[in-house]
Amino acid sequence: MNENNNNMPSVKAKITWMNEDLSAPKKASASVTLADSFQVHGISIVEGSKGLFISMPQRQKSDKKFVEIAHPVTAEMRKAIYDAVMGAYSQSLALSNQYKANFHVDSKPAEKVTSQGNATSDDLPSEVNTDQENTEESSEDEAPAPIMVQMM
Repeated sequence: MNENNNNMPSVKAKITWMNEDLSAPKKASASVTLADSFQVHGISIVEGSKGLFISMPQRQKSDKKFVEIAHPVTAEMRKAIYDAVMGAYSQSLALSNQYKANFHVDSKPAEKVTSQGNATSDDLPSEVNTDQENTEESSEDEAPAPIMVQMM
């Protein structure tokens, strides 16, 4: 059965963990929310020989083979999930690099880390939403939300 992209449910992704070891193959973990109704946790962003890819959550069977617990069944949904997860990862990586660039570690071990900029955690955006219709500002009383990307 062919699906029309206009009927594709919304896909929101957020990065739940990022690896600080840049040489490690697993770069990050993510969660996705489909159609504001169903969540999938434990998606991995991995660097392979051909570049970055996402690995859906999986478990190891008694025969030592791995099987995916949840996965998209259409190419369109696989691409939507991939695009949302990689978009959220790119945003998180950019924010992480921006944050690191604003701070300097003094070469003396006894010295404290000092800020080279005036950026605080309040200056960084807490959510990315590609839904153009929903652009209302959050109130100051709300706790910062994790970085999210929504693909429609």
